[in-house]
Amino acid sequence: MIGYIKKADETFKKSPANVADALLMSWVAYFDFSDVKDRLPLKFDDFRYINEFKKLDPYISSFVPRYSRRFLRLMTNSPRFKECELLATEYILDKKRDTQFAVIAVKCNKDIIVAVRGTDPSYTGWKEDFQMSFKNKINSYSHMDAFIKRLIKKYKKENLILCGHSKGGNICTYLLSQIDDDSRISKVYSFDGPGFRAKGLFKGKEERLEKYTKFIPQSSVVGVLFSNETDVKIIKSRSLLLMQHNPFEWVIKDNDFLYLQKRTISSRYLEQSLNYWIESLNEKDRERFTEIIFGELDNFKTQDITTFFKTLLLQVGPVWKAYRGLEKDDKKVVNRVVKRLFKSFLMKPELKKLPMKENA
Repeated sequence: MIGYIKKADETFKKSPANVADALLMSWVAYFDFSDVKDRLPLKFDDFRYINEFKKLDPYISSFVPRYSRRFLRLMTNSPRFKECELLATEYILDKKRDTQFAVIAVKCNKDIIVAVRGTDPSYTGWKEDFQMSFKNKINSYSHMDAFIKRLIKKYKKENLILCGHSKGGNICTYLLSQIDDDSRISKVYSFDGPGFRAKGLFKGKEERLEKYTKFIPQSSVVGVLFSNETDVKIIKSRSLLLMQHNPFEWVIKDNDFLYLQKRTISSRYLEQSLNYWIESLNEKDRERFTEIIFGELDNFKTQDITTFFKTLLLQVGPVWKAYRGLEKDDKKVVNRVVKRLFKSFLMKPELKKLPMKENA
C-alpha cells in the first residue's frame, strides 16, 4: 500500500477511484477522527496543519503501528489523495450492547468512498465477531444502515463505493444485501472479510452481486470463515498464514492487485477445519461459550486482545485459574467446544466441507 501511495500521482479527476484506493481508505478507517468530527469536511492535506492531526490514533494497538503512522503521513502529502475530503465519520464502542463500529466517508472527485473499520483490539470488538457464529445480525449492521441513509440524504449526486477490511468488509456486504434501494451504490469491496452463517444472503437480489467483489490473500484464514457462497479473487501476499490478513503485505500492481489462481493448502485446511468446528456446535453452545470467554476476560488485567497475546506466557496462570473457577455446566461447555476444535483439525479432509469457490 505504501508503494502504491508513492507512485500514485494522478488526481481522481484524471483517474477515477479504483480497488487499490478502496483498500487504502479501508485502512484509513482504522484511525480515530473523533477529535475533528465537528470540523468536517476536511481535506487530507488539511491534517498536516491542524493540531488535532498529532493526536490521531495511528491504531497503536495494531500489529503494524509503525507502517500505519507512515501510511497516513504519506497520504496527506500524496498528489492523488491530499485533495480527498473527509466528509463524515462515526465511532461507536458500546460494551453493554456488544458493539464496535467505525466508518468514514471520503469524497474523491465524483465518488464517495465509504470505508468501514474491521475489528479493533478491544474485547468488545472481538465479542461482536464471535456473535457472528450464532446471530444473523450483529448490532454494527444497523449502525451502518443508518449512516448510509444519512449520507445518501445529504449528498444526492455522488455514487458510493463501499469497502472494508476484515469485519468491515462483512458489514458492507450485509448492507448491500439488505438496503431497500442500492441504486446509489456502484461498488462494494470486501477485503478478507468473513462470510455469513446464514445462507442465501442475496436471495431474490442476485443482481446486486454484480457490484460486489471479495478479495482474500492466498493463505487466508479470516476471509474463509463461515459460509461463503460467492466467488473470490485471490491476492498475492508477501507474508505467511494469519499475518496475510495484514494488507500492507498485499501486492499491488499498477491500480490493481497481483492475482493468483489458487489458495495455499494451509488455507484450504484451515477453512475446512474451522468451518467444520463451528458447524458442529449448536447455537446454544456457541453463544454460551462466547459469554463465558468474554465474561472471564473482563476480569483480566489486560484490556484488549493485542495486549493479551503479547503477554501470552503471563496469561497461562490467570487462564487456568479462570477455568477452574467456572461453574460445572460452563466447564462442560468449554470442554465440549475445545474438544470439537481439536477433532475438527484431526478429521480427514474429505469429510469436511469446502464451500468457497475460487476465481482469479
